[in-house]
Amino acid sequence: MSQPPVNCDIAEKQNSEHSLKHIAAWSNLYGHAKVVAGWQFILSVPCALAMSLVALRWPEAKLVTTPLSLLLGWIDVLCLDRIQNERKKIAAKMQEEFDCELFGLPWNEIRCTKPPETELLNEAAEKFWRKTTKSNHRDWYPPEVGRLPLPLARLVCQRAAVWWDMSQRRKYAGWLVLIVAVLVVGVVAISFTADQRVRDMVLSVYVPIAPAVVWAVRECIRQRDTVLALEKVKGQIESIFADAICGKRSFGELDQLSRNIQDMIFDGRSRNPLFFNFIYNHLRPDHELRMSEKAKEMVEDALAKQGRWT
Repeated sequence: MSQPPVNCDIAEKQNSEHSLKHIAAWSNLYGHAKVVAGWQFILSVPCALAMSLVALRWPEAKLVTTPLSLLLGWIDVLCLDRIQNERKKIAAKMQEEFDCELFGLPWNEIRCTKPPETELLNEAAEKFWRKTTKSNHRDWYPPEVGRLPLPLARLVCQRAAVWWDMSQRRKYAGWLVLIVAVLVVGVVAISFTADQRVRDMVLSVYVPIAPAVVWAVRECIRQRDTVLALEKVKGQIESIFADAICGKRSFGELDQLSRNIQDMIFDGRSRNPLFFNFIYNHLRPDHELRMSEKAKEMVEDALAKQGRWT
């Protein structure tokens, strides 16, 4: 096996103006999608809760709250969901272009269709920079990977991206379970306290609150399904990396395997449910530290076995 370049340029290239523009652009579009998701949350949970309480206090209001709650559900499904998905897919393409350029991977037009238009990318980046002056997007991937050749460094970065997404979603899914439990127990307690008949309870409480329960349960299931899928991808990356540093896979094989992994990452980014920025901001400091520690461990492990893969 021929000696590959010892150092890749991911650590430097990710902080170039071109790369930072990509990060700003997709951050802007994901931000738009999360605003829509926020409206979905407001219509599904606070509004539904308010209508439920109104119907409980004034039973005659159920003639209005019941059809209104159903209307809000249809607005969510037919309008807001479509807008969110459109923004999310464009942002995923921008993130894919960033990764392909950084990792030296070819663009998969069959999977991703055409790359995002330059004009759209520039516009989105400028909007983000106008709104956010204190954002720090440098070192998007652990700079420790610069000590490895590109085929191995690429796997470390791909694992970091998958782990970051998976760990945040796992915590978010746990919070959603708590929300559903509190919501259901609270409604049942209020209903029994009000001493309502079953028919009145269904019309005045359960029908209006249904969108809130459906939203929370739907989000919880989606997030947990996404976590399971990401765990499988992470396991595949770790297995491939372990084989590679032991000399069981050539660097030529890793190029195609990384392209396949990138396809799975793109599919997840374009389809997986979003979570709000306050969760990301809350978890970011700890996750950056954990991600950096793991990347350093993988780099050290690879360098310790350098005689096997060189």
